[in-house]
Amino acid sequence: MTLKFSRLPFVAAAITVAAFIAFAGIGPARADVEDAFRQIQRDGIAHVIVRMKSDSGAAAWKAAQSAWRQKMAVAAALSKVKPSLAEAKVNSVGTFSTLPFLSASVTQEQLMALMNDDSVQSVHLVRRERRVPGMAASLSVGTIDKAQSANALLSIDVADAWAEGYEGAGYAVAVIDGGFNTSHPMFVSRTVGAACFSSDFDTTTINQCPSGQTPQIGAGAASNCPVGSTRCDHGTHVASIAVGNDGVNFGVARAAKLVPIDVFSRVTDPEVCSPDPAPCELTDSQAVLSALNYVNENATLLNIAAVNISVGGSNRDGFCDDDPRKTVIDMLRQKGIAVVISAGNSGATGQISAPACISSALAVGASNDGTTVASFSNFATMLDFMAPGISVRGASSSGSGFGFRSGTSMAAPQVAGAWTVLRSAFPDGEFEAMETALKTSGVGITRQGSGITVPKIRVSRAIDLLNGRDRRSINNIVSSNADTLGESFLRFFNNSDEAGTVTVTMRDGLTGATVATWISPEIPAQASRQFAARNLEAASTPVANTSLNVSNRIYFNLEVESSFAGFLQHVVWARGAGVFANLSSCESGFSQNASLAPNVHTSSIGGYVSRLRVVNTGTTSDQATLVFYNASTGEAVGQWTSPTILNGASFEVTGPQLEAQSPSLKAAVTDGMSQYNVRLENLTGYVQHVMENVAIGTLIDMTPKCDLGVTTSAESDGVGTVSVN
Repeated sequence: MTLKFSRLPFVAAAITVAAFIAFAGIGPARADVEDAFRQIQRDGIAHVIVRMKSDSGAAAWKAAQSAWRQKMAVAAALSKVKPSLAEAKVNSVGTFSTLPFLSASVTQEQLMALMNDDSVQSVHLVRRERRVPGMAASLSVGTIDKAQSANALLSIDVADAWAEGYEGAGYAVAVIDGGFNTSHPMFVSRTVGAACFSSDFDTTTINQCPSGQTPQIGAGAASNCPVGSTRCDHGTHVASIAVGNDGVNFGVARAAKLVPIDVFSRVTDPEVCSPDPAPCELTDSQAVLSALNYVNENATLLNIAAVNISVGGSNRDGFCDDDPRKTVIDMLRQKGIAVVISAGNSGATGQISAPACISSALAVGASNDGTTVASFSNFATMLDFMAPGISVRGASSSGSGFGFRSGTSMAAPQVAGAWTVLRSAFPDGEFEAMETALKTSGVGITRQGSGITVPKIRVSRAIDLLNGRDRRSINNIVSSNADTLGESFLRFFNNSDEAGTVTVTMRDGLTGATVATWISPEIPAQASRQFAARNLEAASTPVANTSLNVSNRIYFNLEVESSFAGFLQHVVWARGAGVFANLSSCESGFSQNASLAPNVHTSSIGGYVSRLRVVNTGTTSDQATLVFYNASTGEAVGQWTSPTILNGASFEVTGPQLEAQSPSLKAAVTDGMSQYNVRLENLTGYVQHVMENVAIGTLIDMTPKCDLGVTTSAESDGVGTVSVN
């Protein structure tokens, strides 16, 4: 049974609605319903998406269910709500073949009737959305600076993935945007499927599908690009970043296909277009939901790996999981398909735009080609990834030209392309494992003052991680040509139960080119070994057609991976001045394991006295236990228990004091041990290692250390959980 209500003045209606919502228990949709009633008071009608209840429950919308079963569940749910629709005289009802929703334009009485129907779960207002604008964008068509255009791809480390044969072949990326120049050389013979879901639900909203009918499915459906119009600029540019390939210019997934989907309409209402002038091009949540339904229905047929959505509405400071699009995004996620959405260009911190705020989507912000957040990019803990978004090169909608654009719209398709490359490497990879690998392998980026860090993608590193390889970078190792700067030493600490080795790739500090590789001698468990950089140079294996002996080479950069979990340090010894410096620099931040201190000096190194500062961060007073290991062999050589340390307090002890109070440690020093490793136990807190240069009276913090990149012994198939040290 349905209830009908006479039209009320706005104030009275608002009060009635609030009371009715409380009675009906439609909490998740409260804001949408209230806004719908406000729209009705203004326009006499509101465009809504209605979620129907299903006897099949949530199980019907799982990926395990075939599309035809979902269609049957939709038909069953629709049959139950149809009497109410008919009684309320709701016309122009739209449906979604595989989703438990319908769309309609409703009056106040019709909306109240739907809300009172037991077969209706929730009601959502159709909200307008825009192309995520390039607020700092520049479009320059014509002469292309190819060096500049390559920076974004170089920055996300995708070329190494191509070299291994992972280019997205066999898969497609669905790009939901506003018109595509599919005749551009970047897409020739590479477009599969096409659809248009342009809206025409009122006299001010004009359908832009080529046929004039919505929906339009099939070749050319997304390619309404009038001569002299800019409506296809954005979509064409975005699509080329994801999958473009003309044999010379490449998108990220350069062997993947394109599924173009046009969801934009021409709007003539100045109030709706504002702050843009009318007429303008807008989309809405209904059109995007229709596009996602099309992807869900055709995912297997078209072998879709990822979806890109570079559109957005208002900013949100939390997840917006009441959005009806979450249902289909969840379904696609279960199928291994990533829905990638640009975060918005308002420059906000702590907020991103809808629908990127849906928790199961992959939200993407923009950086430069390095590690700086773009000033225009929204930035928040809700972000999943960063990618370059400043002056990114892509195809233009006119002829065969190219141009440069900036925005999170340009960052998102790089992640969609990256996901497709990963999918081509791991066809059966679990979604969560792939997502974790892409996040863990990324370079952390922080907006100054935000306290928020988001990973910028590195594609080949993610593939390495899924294959059981995890490389770490360390920069500016002083070469043997630069003695005046000091001599670099690398310290590797094996924090595992098995002996192992470290593999080092040496790169030229200026060009980044690989010049040599080196494999360490075996390092015992719990041991640390120190190697002079000049000795690494002498013992390394040069890469073909390269030379280590370049007179102007001052620095090497290193990539390090090991067969064990542990740490590395880079220290520099200025021999003439007798000065040590800890120059460890870690791409992902220093190791969070603060209970281990490698290479503590014994009293045999008299001019450089080690000090250990133990800090109690617990809630009660307690004693600390320090366990000592011979740095060379990893053999345990004793332990020491501190006096009681008050909570919030610290205690300092020197190496000579420890030897005096630990006979077994003293005996090891007498036998020739010059350095030992220390593990803090039995205390909530951490240990700091400080070295005193006695001759010049300075203290050097030797605590900073970097986690080693680990290569697992077992081969990974990319299906299970990714574990990292």
